[in-house]
Amino acid sequence: MRLFLFWLSLFFLIFSYFCYPLILILLVYFKEKPYKKSNIEPFVTLLIPAYNEEKIIRQKLENALALDYPIDKLEVLLILDGCTDRTKEIAGKFTDRRIRIIEQIPRRGKVSGLNLAVPQARGEILVFTDANSIYKKDAIKMLVRNFADERIGCVCGRLQYINKSVVGKGENLYWSYERFIKTKESQLRALFVVNGSIYAIRKKLYKPVEETLADDFVTPMRIAKEGLGLVYEPEAVTLERTAESAREGLNQKIRIISQGIKASFAMIETIFSSGPLRVFQFLFHKFIRWLAPLFLILIVISNLLLLGNLFYRIIFFCQILFYLFALIGYFLQEKKIFVLIFNVPFYFCFVNFASLIALIRFSTGRIKGTWEKAETTRR
Repeated sequence: MRLFLFWLSLFFLIFSYFCYPLILILLVYFKEKPYKKSNIEPFVTLLIPAYNEEKIIRQKLENALALDYPIDKLEVLLILDGCTDRTKEIAGKFTDRRIRIIEQIPRRGKVSGLNLAVPQARGEILVFTDANSIYKKDAIKMLVRNFADERIGCVCGRLQYINKSVVGKGENLYWSYERFIKTKESQLRALFVVNGSIYAIRKKLYKPVEETLADDFVTPMRIAKEGLGLVYEPEAVTLERTAESAREGLNQKIRIISQGIKASFAMIETIFSSGPLRVFQFLFHKFIRWLAPLFLILIVISNLLLLGNLFYRIIFFCQILFYLFALIGYFLQEKKIFVLIFNVPFYFCFVNFASLIALIRFSTGRIKGTWEKAETTRR
């Protein structure tokens, strides 16, 4: 049994992180599904949910109004979710008619705010963003050009972190890996994960989302079930600052993973009825990765029981060395020092520790439906 647990756990980790991208490459080679792009200009609604964003809301609205998109074809819906600071006051000073403010009182969470705002949107295309996400000028143009193909229902842009913290560098390394996967999935018109700070859908495809679930998971899954394509647009870029420290970043990761796990189980029937490719993506792009900390623990425990064999003693030594490097990486990031050989193991362990906490929260029902803003992204 110990031998079985060791190799089974190792298999799942290797398959999820390394074999999954390789299989995507093969699928693209044999089954690529091209789609057309064209410089179209449909009416667009930019939706900005906000909770106590007085530090960033002026910059966000200025950014929205400065986007390179026809003035008469863009509206901005600012959704205030029971704000108790000066967010409304600051936003109210903008006189541009493209901005409309929708208030949700009392506070009920981001998804409830979107459900309230979408029916009031005039745009043919809905673009979802966060208050702390700053779009490059042509971001919306780059997003909507994909909708020239009627087979496309959802488009995700590219998130790029701009701060120079060690955690931020780790995030950028991770997103470089994710961008490669997204590109391959996109070539199959089967993007699995979108980023809530920059994605767009056709308005007619939006259906109200349960308040406690993540809209950026539920809505794309529903669109995929309808048989429409989900694609990645790397030239539609949004800039964000990430956490300045591991402690701050950990809370963000836990929240994001927790919401993803909860949404996945709520949408499990939709996922498994969307075809074998979608099921394969769910299992190895998300589900197995969420379980990765459990597999890592099983590998250590089963490896301890196999130390009578020289091969497994070497494997155990390699594990100890890896976690030692991660520990060194932790102390280095505290001093804001980035060394690739130490910080990559640290970030891997950092993400998997967040997954472990998220799994515990999910299993104990301790997942909130409202979001808490990350102070580190509001500098």
